[in-house]
Amino acid sequence: MKREIIIALLTVFSLFVNAEEFAKRPKIGLVLSGGGAKGFAHVGALKVIEEAGIPVDYITGTSVGSIVGGLYALGYDASMLENVIEKQNWKELLSNSFKREYIPAIIKEEQSRYLISLPIETRKISLPAGLLNGQNLMELFTYLSYGYHDVTDFSKLPVPFECIAADIATGEEVVLNKGFLPKAIRASMAVPAAIAACEIDGRMLVDGGIVNNFPVDRCREMGANIIIGIDIGDDLLTRDKIRSITDVISQLSSLMSIERSEKNRKNVDILIKPDISGFSATSFDTESAKVLMKRGEDAARKMLPQLIRMRDSLGIDPVIKNKRELPDDNESVIVNKIEVEGTDKTNIVSFLGKMGIGNDKKVTLQHIRQGISRIYAAGNYESVDFKISGGIKKTINILVKESSTKRLNVGLHYDTDLKASALINTTLYSDRISGSNLSLDAKLSSFPMFSARYSLDRGWKPGFTGAGSFTSDRIWGYENGRKASEINVSLINFQIATQAVISDAFKISLGASFENFHFGTIIGQPDISELKNATFYNYFAKVKIDEFDKPYFPVKGWALDGNFKLVTDNGLNYNGKSPVPLLGFTLKGARQITDRLVFLPSFYSQFTFASFAPVYYRSYVGGTIRTNYFGVFLPFAGLRRMQLSADNVALIRLDLRMRMWQKVFVSLNPNIGIYGDRLSLFSAGNFMFGGGFSIAYDSMVGPIEFNLGTSNLNQKITAFFSLGYTF
Repeated sequence: MKREIIIALLTVFSLFVNAEEFAKRPKIGLVLSGGGAKGFAHVGALKVIEEAGIPVDYITGTSVGSIVGGLYALGYDASMLENVIEKQNWKELLSNSFKREYIPAIIKEEQSRYLISLPIETRKISLPAGLLNGQNLMELFTYLSYGYHDVTDFSKLPVPFECIAADIATGEEVVLNKGFLPKAIRASMAVPAAIAACEIDGRMLVDGGIVNNFPVDRCREMGANIIIGIDIGDDLLTRDKIRSITDVISQLSSLMSIERSEKNRKNVDILIKPDISGFSATSFDTESAKVLMKRGEDAARKMLPQLIRMRDSLGIDPVIKNKRELPDDNESVIVNKIEVEGTDKTNIVSFLGKMGIGNDKKVTLQHIRQGISRIYAAGNYESVDFKISGGIKKTINILVKESSTKRLNVGLHYDTDLKASALINTTLYSDRISGSNLSLDAKLSSFPMFSARYSLDRGWKPGFTGAGSFTSDRIWGYENGRKASEINVSLINFQIATQAVISDAFKISLGASFENFHFGTIIGQPDISELKNATFYNYFAKVKIDEFDKPYFPVKGWALDGNFKLVTDNGLNYNGKSPVPLLGFTLKGARQITDRLVFLPSFYSQFTFASFAPVYYRSYVGGTIRTNYFGVFLPFAGLRRMQLSADNVALIRLDLRMRMWQKVFVSLNPNIGIYGDRLSLFSAGNFMFGGGFSIAYDSMVGPIEFNLGTSNLNQKITAFFSLGYTF
């Protein structure tokens, strides 16, 4: 017992002595400037400061400096920050996108059609406050700060911290030293026009770089006697260097704060100035990050003798920074309560309950993060912030910002077969409780299409869909591989169905449709004996599974699209006989072989379980892009669009795609198939084979692709070019 008492007394004495020494020695402050992606250099410089064994007592930062500084204040060392930076997918992080696996199955296909999506407010189209809403960044900051969500006074962090923002309404500097740390960091780096402003305490806050990009003065006010500053700010650009919108934004920010930055530089005891030439504020990619971190380290290493002299002159023993590990995603959390702010129209608590996240439930941190991602991916909110507070039992606080219930969506596309087309869509959500919406489409092209769809999504419970459309298209006829005829056809379609969304990837539906075909202009001299205006009353069942990680250029996942249809001409039978059963299904996959190489097998099919199918429901084979305006179109590399038609078709395609550069891909597209008008396809069908080569670029306006192909049926090279998302 005496031994334990002695140890306790010695421990208390040691702490008292250390506290006394800390109180006597000068306080060292660390100041990190703003500068966008150039702030990666901060991490390299911190590595050398740690190597010198210099303790940091206070930290201030602006913009990217607030990110690095805030995480450093939490206890992450330079090597951990380097690890976090190198593991990020910067393209996704700096976007409004979300993991596709979290998008509800009912809207997955819809969202891959549009180039632009704008909210409609009070009968006017409104523009977003910034190109990025910052959701993905906020989620990352929230995850990295887990364990400190309860700390609302930043002076209570492992290292006291402040960051700088600006009030966009008044232009005033705002010092953030209290509140929710991730939100403070998010506000400090909200570059005007690029990232939406962040609301804190009723003020709309943006990047602090426009008022105080290098906040040395604020670090002095915190109590720092000695300042180590890392400055990655730019000098003013000359006229010939201002070439882009990012240059303009950077110049404006510099103009507004350059005088104060110059003054603050003179107030630094040790200034580390990394060489950031050749990089811009938007150089957010892993390779640039590695170079910039190395340059930051090189710049700090030049100052290492000065850092060590300062340390020794103060009589400071070299210290080793305590290393904070990343939060464990598999850590179990007992949820005591869920609180929601920002909406009274959606039962978010009930939504989370369906995923097993609810009061007195034990779930993992990863499960909670996935639940938040699913709420955001549903499309009802511009942002979904959360924090986890409490002791053994946790409270999840969710703060949402509702998005507009009306949106205007625009898609653009061009290809050598169908030429230019534009898609204009208006989607109206009645509210956020029922899951109902009305969607209106207008496809503007030489062959227009108009449609209206009403959908009631009730998740796994049966919902409802009603739709009507007018579609125009053309059927092409070929002779010796060349287009010899063209028949214009229009389709009026009405359908009703019930549907159920089993998961984010799985949807089934059952329904009935009215379909009226009308044939118009005829070019050339095709056989038109079967082409008569006709009306059909059909019944269908559909299954759709989509597990692809991306709608275009996927690297993993698979998809199944199945469709069973009974065709009748009076609701009961066809030509006085049994209904004509049709079965078609497509199975596609993506498997990553190496970092650059992806294997993409696919199977396309359509079968007629009768002596023949009406010509309107035959399978049309050929072309690169699969369209489904009416009938069944199956792609086949080496054939022109709709070059072949048959009652029964089975095709296998084995694409091999290689990423040559970050967004440039080349592919080999071999395919084989069997076709015929008899169901005994594999014994009596005709064999075909072909293939092609393609090069594609994943551009801001959608995929740009050029294809060359040939087959045994036309024995000549066919070329195809397309630009934009398909619809």
